[in-house]
Amino acid sequence: MREPSYFDDPVKARKFYEEAMSWVGTPFREYYQDQLENAPPGFPKPDLKGEGGGIDCIGLVQEIFRRTEAAEEFVFAREPADYQSHQTGDKILDWLRGKMDDPQSKRLSEILVELKIPDAAKDPDADTPRDFFKTGDILVLRHAALFHMPVIVDDDLHFVNAIPRMGVIEGTIQDGSYSRHLVAAFRLKPK
Repeated sequence: MREPSYFDDPVKARKFYEEAMSWVGTPFREYYQDQLENAPPGFPKPDLKGEGGGIDCIGLVQEIFRRTEAAEEFVFAREPADYQSHQTGDKILDWLRGKMDDPQSKRLSEILVELKIPDAAKDPDADTPRDFFKTGDILVLRHAALFHMPVIVDDDLHFVNAIPRMGVIEGTIQDGSYSRHLVAAFRLKPK
């Protein structure tokens, strides 16, 4: 059975696609949302999108979900050391699964469902099952000590992701260089 998604509504899916694609070309930068939220009064919040902005892969997912009103704002607090450590991948998985001692982690486990990934979706030599992924699906990829968190943007299995030195790019999970590193997928439940 296919898990239902908040983005099964075509209007919501289109809004999500347009917002996600508007980030393509934004530079990669370490993103500390919790610090932006606690900026001194009168300190303007920078626009993160576009050439003058910057975002990481987790922040990209957070911002797209927030700006499309798919989910309330959520903050995955990170430290500079998180950008150097393979531990962040496990930390993000625990956070999405609701295993962190954090009220936002618990809330995410209530609004997201973890999908059982079919073997064909991870096999670089197999055809990716086109009916498995849906718009808005959050993917977690691990490559050695690095992790990425792209998000599916359309029925053609394209995603956006923020990658160091490349910025926000569009890709496809059908590309074996991505699919072979897929370790988890999460879907936003309908409200």
